[in-house]
Amino acid sequence: MKNLKFGALLMTAALTGLLAQLSRAADEELKIGVVAAESGSFVSAGNTIVAAAKLASQQINDGGGVKVGDKTYKINLYIRDNRTDVNVTIAAARELVNDVGVKAIWGTETHDFSVSMAKITGPAKVIQFSGNSSLGAVLDDKSVAPGGWLHYTFQSEPQEWQRSGSTAKGVLSLLTPLLAHAPKHSVVFVGNDATGQYLSSHYVKALEAEGQTVDLVKYPPDTTDFSPLLTRVKGMNPDIVHFWYNGDSTLTAFPQALKLDVSPAYFLFGVDPGIYQQRQLRSDKPVTMSCVPVCWGSSPYPAVQDYFKKYFDLGASKGPQSSVSLLYYDYFFMYAKALEQVGSIDKPDAVVDALLKMSYQGVVSPVPLTFNPHHQVTFATEVCLVKPNTSDQFNCTVEQPPPAPPAGDSGG
Repeated sequence: MKNLKFGALLMTAALTGLLAQLSRAADEELKIGVVAAESGSFVSAGNTIVAAAKLASQQINDGGGVKVGDKTYKINLYIRDNRTDVNVTIAAARELVNDVGVKAIWGTETHDFSVSMAKITGPAKVIQFSGNSSLGAVLDDKSVAPGGWLHYTFQSEPQEWQRSGSTAKGVLSLLTPLLAHAPKHSVVFVGNDATGQYLSSHYVKALEAEGQTVDLVKYPPDTTDFSPLLTRVKGMNPDIVHFWYNGDSTLTAFPQALKLDVSPAYFLFGVDPGIYQQRQLRSDKPVTMSCVPVCWGSSPYPAVQDYFKKYFDLGASKGPQSSVSLLYYDYFFMYAKALEQVGSIDKPDAVVDALLKMSYQGVVSPVPLTFNPHHQVTFATEVCLVKPNTSDQFNCTVEQPPPAPPAGDSGG
């Protein structure tokens, strides 16, 4: 009888120990949400967020996890496909915040989606990182202040007037020597959605600051036959046509423009030299392209080259906007560092303060990343020129952002 009682005590102690271990294991999970377009019209950018999150979280976990106080946390990603649909985005954010209980969210790619998510993450005090420069329209003194609805939101790419300024300068400096005369007339061809409208408004001002007369032509989202609009653009006699914003749409529209011989020169925003070469695109006219922020197909930085090797080795696709992944990767390490400094995963206000004070040497920029008081970062843009009649010969430049917004651009 005594043996039975002793055995029962041992079983109880073992069960108690097991439950304690399970409890500790649950406590050591750091829940992070990812909301991105893994399907729909913006899939090429959305996939990069997921791939960057997987790579960063794997590296952090393999490195021992996030040491916070006397505990070590391993990141567990909760990934949701928003299908390039704002209503799905809202539902995903609510689930992640209210049901899953994530401490931070990465995403999304477009302005109205990011803003809709912030209206959910903000009241819940969930940190949100979004590689979306159009957040600059709403990140201001009031919105990011303690108690403000964007206090927990961080913009992980430069302000749009900065990126537009560096991009316009790079495009014109590379194209001008190859044209019969200095370009004076640019047409910006852009998708007519909230993000396209916002981004192009800054790019038009940046081109005007470089001496261009600019016409803006918008196409409906999800357009596949661009011929009627491109024929109209050709009638404007542009020196350069700038395909702006959505790399997926650009890769459909650009070949149509070549067939119609729309312009003496072109710029493809967000199309990497690697995808240009992969698809064996060719033009007898000079073509420039930019990466957001640096190119996987042609980067001057060894750290970037090493990053993309690991990124693709993990199974990520070589897409037109794979470089967008760098707008999300470094911030996992910044967030982990902030948690370690604060000593708790449950003090979001202290995490915000730590992020605002941090200087972090990441992959995306040779200059350490720092957030300004409006929760925004600054870094350069890479622009490349492909030699006419080739698909694999590139000349690239890395342009720094201008010191101030151009005339007529409020900077917001």
